[in-house]
Order: sequence, then C-alpha cells, then structure tokens
Amino acid sequence: MIKILFVEDTPHDVELASRELKRSGIQHETRRVDTEVDLRAALDEYGPDIVLSDFSMPHFDGLSALTVVKQTHPDTPFVFVSGRIGEELAIDSLKLGASDYVIKTNLSRLASAVSRVLEQVEQRDARRRVEKELREVNRMFSTFMENMPGAAFIRDQNGRFLYANHAVDMALHLGKGEAIGKCDTEVLPADIAERSRLSDADVLDAGKAMQVVETIPSDQGDTYWLSTKFPLVDGEGNLQIGGVAIDITERMKVERELYLRNRAIEACVNPIVIVDVQQPNMPLIYVNGAFENITGYSREEAIGRNCRFLQCGDTDQAELQKLRAAINERRATSVLLRNYHKDGSMFLNELYISPVNEGLEGEEVRHFVGVLYDVTQIKRYQADLEHQANYDALTGLANRNLLYERAEQALIHAERYNSMLTIVFIDLDNFKLVNDSLGHSAGDELIATVGARLQTCVRAGDTVARIGGDEFVLLLINQNMQSGVSHVMQRIQNEMIRPVVVRGQDIVVTCSMGIACYPADGRDPDSLLANADAAMYRAKSSGRNNYQFYEKEMNAMTGQRLALEHDLWSALENNEFFLNYQPQIDLESGRIIGVEALIRWLHPKRGLISPMDFIPLAEHNGLIIPIGNWVLQTACRQIKELHHSGLPPLRVAVNLSARQLGEKNFIPMVRETLHLTGIDPSCLELELTESMVMQNVEDVIDVLNALNDMQIQLSLDDFGTGFSSLAYLKRFPIDRLKIDQSFIFNCDSDPDDAIISQTIIALAHGLKIKVIAEGVERSEHMDFLKKNGCDEGQGYFIGRPLAFEDLRSLLYQRHLH
Repeated sequence: MIKILFVEDTPHDVELASRELKRSGIQHETRRVDTEVDLRAALDEYGPDIVLSDFSMPHFDGLSALTVVKQTHPDTPFVFVSGRIGEELAIDSLKLGASDYVIKTNLSRLASAVSRVLEQVEQRDARRRVEKELREVNRMFSTFMENMPGAAFIRDQNGRFLYANHAVDMALHLGKGEAIGKCDTEVLPADIAERSRLSDADVLDAGKAMQVVETIPSDQGDTYWLSTKFPLVDGEGNLQIGGVAIDITERMKVERELYLRNRAIEACVNPIVIVDVQQPNMPLIYVNGAFENITGYSREEAIGRNCRFLQCGDTDQAELQKLRAAINERRATSVLLRNYHKDGSMFLNELYISPVNEGLEGEEVRHFVGVLYDVTQIKRYQADLEHQANYDALTGLANRNLLYERAEQALIHAERYNSMLTIVFIDLDNFKLVNDSLGHSAGDELIATVGARLQTCVRAGDTVARIGGDEFVLLLINQNMQSGVSHVMQRIQNEMIRPVVVRGQDIVVTCSMGIACYPADGRDPDSLLANADAAMYRAKSSGRNNYQFYEKEMNAMTGQRLALEHDLWSALENNEFFLNYQPQIDLESGRIIGVEALIRWLHPKRGLISPMDFIPLAEHNGLIIPIGNWVLQTACRQIKELHHSGLPPLRVAVNLSARQLGEKNFIPMVRETLHLTGIDPSCLELELTESMVMQNVEDVIDVLNALNDMQIQLSLDDFGTGFSSLAYLKRFPIDRLKIDQSFIFNCDSDPDDAIISQTIIALAHGLKIKVIAEGVERSEHMDFLKKNGCDEGQGYFIGRPLAFEDLRSLLYQRHLH
C-alpha cells in the first residue's frame, strides 16, 4: 500500500482523487495538508511515496509546494492535480521537477499517471542500485588486479604501457605506478623489448589471444614470464595489446607433469580437464573435483575416456566440428555443447580449451586444458529475456519491438522484389465495458482469446502483434491490396461474432480495423502504422464493427478529430448541448404517443456538429458518461414540463451507451433522476442496441430487470443488425423492438427487406413485445407497416426532429384539434 500526501485545500477533491485511484486498483492511504508548515512536517513524519498537489490554494500555491519537496525530499515524486493549468505553467512546473500534471476534470488519467511516476521512481532506484553495484564491481576488479599474483598490462602498438598493475612494476624493478606511460624500450633491454614487440605484432596479425614466454633480467638472474596476450580495441578503434603474465621461473624447473597438474586449480568451482592429444583416443588424464560434482562421473569413470562420452550419442552438433578443428590445429577455442549428466539429464556446457606446449618454445603441443561452465540457467534466462523483449506476455503474440523489426525486414523485401505489404490496425469496440464490469482478469482472458482467434485468420508468414491494451496490429505479406485483405478482414469479423465465454458469461466483442498498404500509404513502419491508425478511427466513427482503407484526407480528419475532442471537454460545462425531439406515432390512430430525445452540439465556432462526429469521441474518452447523464436528466425535466402544462402523457425515449450501462452507479443515477425531475417512470423509455445487450449478458439482464422493476420502459434499438440470440431475447424484459431503418427503406420494393421486417413484427408480437419502425420516409412505408401490423413508427414522413419549444407548439396544436 502506497502513502499519498495531498497538498489540497478541498477535502472533497481529495476524496474524488482517492476514489478514482481505488477504482483503478491502486491501494493507498492518504494525508492532506494545505500550508507550507504542515507540508514540511508531513514530509518528515509521514514519509509519503508520492505528493499530489493542487496548483492554486488560498494559503499556499503548488509551485511553492513543489519547491519545498524538491529542496527537502528531492527523490519524492510530485504530480499536479489541478482544475486548470496553462501550458506555460505546466512546462515551468515540469522544469522545476514535477513528474506530471492531471486535470481534475479528467481524473480517469490520474491512476495511470501515478502508476507511471511510481514505476519511474522504482526504475530510478533500481538504476542507482545497479550503478552502485557497478562501482563496487569496478573497485573489486581494481583490487583484484592489483593483488593478483601475476602481472597484468595493456600496451599500445608502440610498446607504451597504458595500464600496469603493481606486479608489472615489481617485475621491472620500478616504483608503484611508474611503468604506466613508459615504453618497453625504456624499461627492458633492447633485444628483449624487440622480441616482445614482435610477439605483440603476431597477436595483432592473428587477431586472437596467444601465449608467449618472455624473459625479464633481474639482479638474481633471469625470470621467465608466461604471458597471455590478446588484441584489444579502445573506444576510438585503436588496436592495443592486453596481457596477463605469471612468473614461471620455478615452474620451469619441475617436471612437466607437475607443471600441468599445478595449472589445474583443483578448488575451482568449474570443471577443469586435461586431455592428452598425443594418444590415439585423446583420453582425459585429469579431472578436478568440480567435474565429479557437476557431471556425476567419478574420476575413475572419466579418466582414460574420450570426452565424447559426455554427449551420450548426441553427436549432431555443429560446435563439435569447431572443437575438432581447434584441436587439430593446436589452438585455443570456445564452444557451446549439449552435454549430459550421468543420470541422463542434459546441461549446456560452455567449454574453453587451450593447448599446452609444456612451457617451452618449439615444444610440440601434447595436452589441452579445458574449462567447463554449466550455463544452462544462464542460457534459459537469456532466452526468457529475449522472449520478453519481443513477445507479449498475455497473448504470446509479437509485441511492438518485434513488429517493428519484422515490418522493417518486410519493407526491405517488398522494395527489393516489388511485392505487397499491408498493415492492419485493430481496436476492440467497447472493451473498457468488459474491464469495468467483470474486472481486469476477465479482460485479460478476453484479450488472450481474441489474440488466438486473430492468429487463425492469417497465414504462417504474416504477423499478429499486440501493441498494448486492446490494440492489435496485423502485418500481412504479399496480400492483394483489396480482395485479399478484404478476405482476411471478413474472416476476422466472422471469428469475432462468435461469443466468448468469460467467467461463465457469453460475450460478443467486435472490432474496428484500419488498413494501410505499402507503398501507397507509407514507406516506413511509423507512417504505415500512423495511417492504419487513422483509418481505424474512421471505422470507429463509422459505427464500429467495420474496416476502412486509408485515404489521404484521413490525416486532416485526424487533426480535426483531435481538435474536436479537445473542445468536447468544455462543451458540457459551457452549455453547448441541446436536445431535439422526433415524434413517434401510433400507426393505427396517427396520434403522437412519444418522442425520441436526440442530442445536438452547437459549437461556438464550427456551428452545428453531427452526433456521428462527436459521440464516438465521447465514448472513446469517457465523456459519454456525463453527457449521457445530462441527456437523461434534461429529457426527463423537459417532458415533465410538458406534462405540467396540461398536455397528455408523452413517452420520451433516451438512447444509452454501452459505457453508461456498464457503470456501477448507473441504476442509482437513474433513480435519482426520476426523483429530482418527478417524471412518471412509465413515461421514460431507455433505448439499447443489440451489441450492448449481448456483451456481458448476465450482468445486462440484472440491470434491465432493475430498470423494469422501476416501471421504466425498455426498447431494443437497431433490431436485426446485430447478433442477438433468441434464447436471450426472451429473457430480456423488453417492451419494444425498433426495426432498423436499413430494412424499412426498401421494404416496399425489396422482397428480402420486406420478409425481414414482417418476421421481426411477427416475432415481437409472439413474445408480446410492441414494434416501432424507424426511418419511415414515404407513404409506401406507412402502408406497408400498417398492413403488416406494426404498432408504432417514426421518421421524416411522420415528423422531423424538433426543438423543445417547437415540439410544445406542435403538441398544443394537435391537442386543441
């Protein structure tokens, strides 16, 4: 549980922010202060994990609070949570050390901002720990190098010492550190310096480590040093010589076998082996204790056998050829092999071998020393890290990194061979409703299922990636630009309409898809993704559950959409919305029995904006909740006003969004609206769409039953265009089915539309549900509906949407007649 310190003068705002954090699953405790004195005390006594501060307060201001925190507790993150903050002040606050700022009217972003800031703090602390560990490792390495029994050095190609430990100084009879900066000709006799320079050249020419024996004269006589020299390259690309040398003067005096055995460090934790390569079978002649411990074979079982027994017949390994070549050429190498313990279990062995020439120049190589490293866990960890870096943990699909890598490779191939390449950006529709109603674990389960279904819709050479949240991307190779891609899109839509069982509930999820094709829509991954994203938003605004190909004007539309979304945040506060009402009549009597409330937005600069343009934006950013509540409250209040004026009871139909229906406080909000406006619940009708009720069916049924218990009427809008099951339809407490206008438009001329409309009417009446048809625009429509027993209708032929006062006038006129 995290500690949050609020610098805020309004306790209610603290409560709202805390509630939003808890709703997002962030467990925390809070303390509030509103003065500098209290802030300083709370920083010391309370020790918060994060500070959330208002910008303007009566006794204190946010910038001063930020200054105090950064002066006294600079590591504590600071986030502004304020009503309004100008762009310049926001930039200044970030320069002064603020981690982020969140507008109070958009508290839905608070949880992600707090999580991100705390994650950055955790990453910073982890980085500091790593830096500290690196400094400690460097210190330990320096201590090790200075105290190792041998000499270690680095020289440039001119023989100048760039680094030398104290053992080098002692060998050259110099004071500590005096060797650094001196050339070999300054500290060694000319002939020895020349031989050393020649061996340096051999190492550089070979490009690999080499061992040489060098003689250093001293007062007590010559000393012999076995040097392992290897080429190095500094940061500027200059070649250098590194070396480690040990004094082998005494060792050269003992027998060769003792020399070999003394080189093997019996106490080493890694297995060390010695092989006699002069014998026909190249048997092991020595293994240390670590070999017994790791492989499970005793010395007696190993010595005298060729090392290949560790492969247990698994000889089809490319690295074995590399190993044999090195032995034949009497040179050092390293290989990675699959070896097997005595019990048959496999381990990965990183084997380093080095030839031994008994310490004398010109002596034929007789033995190889090998060092084994069990790297099974390391390789497994590396593989896990590589997988995590390239694949989504939830779905197992490619992530953004791997998608970009494959897209870049595919673009190179497409450009070279003039082939086709398509990017499809996919976003699930109303996914937040699943998360809000069933929880994030259910949402994860749904995402995993969708990912698996998408995988079945593409070919083996294509890529399905999840790039975050409910967003997926397809990389399609060599698909026909229109027909092939459209076929894939249709397969995806067919897969999506199949219900997904999550937590025992059937959920139908749809998706909006945008398509960008190489080279017409972009020549790099970023352009193709951006344009596919723009096309996806066109699909969203076109009613969701469809796909759109990218068109150039979409970029301009994206800019307009962003500007419109910005203005939408203040539209409700500035009273820019109003309602129109479209009459609904009883088809038999012709009497107006109800109206449908339709929201309109009068933008102060752009004029009247269609709901088709701003409703999808409101659903996307969450504003549909307060806007939908405003529509419901306004419609109830105005219709109640008509009732007060003596007009006959009139039903008002209000459209609901999926996000409204999924809100936990939806039922209390409706109940409060009825109480505040005083409208008769039977005069209120709430309209839902098929796609809404088929998501989280069991939860939706509970909500609908609660509304039905309140005597509110319910209608199912756009019936016939979705995928509702008749088994569920009979369980819904629906009062009215609304036939979609797409079936009504040609019902008098198209036999298929006529049959569908007739079937819907008969089905509804069989379930004792009334039927209303929308889109009635011609007298032929009226005749058809009356003939087939449709109960109610609405459309331009009956009446266009009217402003409230115009509706009042129409109703008075009809009432007087």
